[in-house]
Formats: sequence, C-alpha cells, structure tokens
Amino acid sequence: MKIKQGIFGFVVLTSLSCTAYAEILADQTMPNGDPSIAYPQICIRTNRTPEKTDMAPIIKKADEVANQFPPEDYINRSRAVMTHLTKEFGSGKFGHTWINVFHDRIGTNTPSSYSYREGKGYVKNNSQDSPTRKFHLQRCVHLKSPQKQIKILEQVIVPELNMASYFAGLAMGVPNADPQNGVYTPIHNCAWFGGIVWNVMMQEEHVFAQPFNGAAHANVWGMPFMKAVKSIYEPGMIAEGLKKAGSR
Repeated sequence: MKIKQGIFGFVVLTSLSCTAYAEILADQTMPNGDPSIAYPQICIRTNRTPEKTDMAPIIKKADEVANQFPPEDYINRSRAVMTHLTKEFGSGKFGHTWINVFHDRIGTNTPSSYSYREGKGYVKNNSQDSPTRKFHLQRCVHLKSPQKQIKILEQVIVPELNMASYFAGLAMGVPNADPQNGVYTPIHNCAWFGGIVWNVMMQEEHVFAQPFNGAAHANVWGMPFMKAVKSIYEPGMIAEGLKKAGSR
C-alpha cells in the first residue's frame, strides 16, 4: 500500500471557502460502537460541528507573535510561531478527532483507539480517546478482514505517518522529535492523522483539509519549509467530510 506524500506530510488541495469557527459539540455516546454496523468495526469520530475553522484570527496572531522579533531573526520568529500554533491546535478548543476499533457488540474484547496528541504524537489506547468519549459525528465501517486491516494500520500506515511528521518536525525545529511516535505539530495534528488513516484504510476520498497558503507566511514566520504547505487538516473539516458522507 502506497500513501501519496508531500514534502512535509500529506496534503489535500481544495477550493472551499472559509466560514466562521463552530463550537465543539459532544452529544452522542456509543461505548460499543454502532450496533447497526457488523462487527468488528472501525469508527472515525469528532466532537466538532460541520463547519471549518476560521483560520484568519489564528494566522493574524501568529503574525503578531513573529513580528515581536526583527525580520532577520528567523530562529526566534519560527520558535515563537511554532509555540503559538502548537498551543492553539493542541488545546482542544478546535475540537478533536480520533479512531476507535470495536471488536464485538458487547465489548468482550477491549476496543482500541488511535490518535495524535499534543506533546505525544501518535498514541494508541490513550484514555482520552476511549470508546466512552462523547462525540458529535462519526462514520463506522465493518472490517471484513480485521487481522489484515489492523496489521496494515499498525505496521504500514501509522509508521509512514509517524516518519512524515518526524521529518517535518526536524525541519520545524521541534525539540525531542521522535521517529517512533512521530511529532504533533499544527500541520500534523489529530485531524491529519485520523483523516488520512480513514481515507487510506477505507479507500475513500473525503476532503478533511482546508486550503492554506503556506508560501504567503513562510518568510514572515521564519519558516522556509512552509512554502510546501498547501492545506491544513482540522476537526471542523473532518466533521464537514463526515456530514457529506451521510454520517451521524
């Protein structure tokens, strides 16, 4: 299985317009998955309503943070912007996206979870991504060859994503970058991980990212590598993609 990869991760190009930031809404709970879907099953979940995040105020604040330093001081500019953006995206105020796998209807076999988290990168069976966590939208699909599919998830997809985020983290100057678990960044966040895992495993093509002109901010932020970034995955776009797919 081959995943198409850009220089700093996986990118999706879209031409969608940006709307206002939507609230987080966690109004459903299905601790054993969706009983209307055959088991075992895999679910992508998010606690965001289906409206893409308004990136304008985040970008404006990043510009202000960068401009506290001289234009030629790329090191401090980039560090300040990365700290700001990572804190914003990792705070949870834009929502969260995660993957759950349910093995049977009554939960005899403990469900699994997969996600990316700020300060950790890739995490499996993290308590904050438990099957009892409330969500707003989800899409669940029956795993017809569970052993093979989970093996592909854990031994092919996850390692490739972790390496992509690791190398990008090195370019971004993220301290203590770990190739084993990858690196959480504003670009390599929970929606990036969950959205790509879902599309690759299910062979679907949901648009889970909104356009972002990285080249327009690369010099201001002291981040030349941003010129390669053309989109950003975020939970609001995950919710939009799931809604369009008729998920509930």
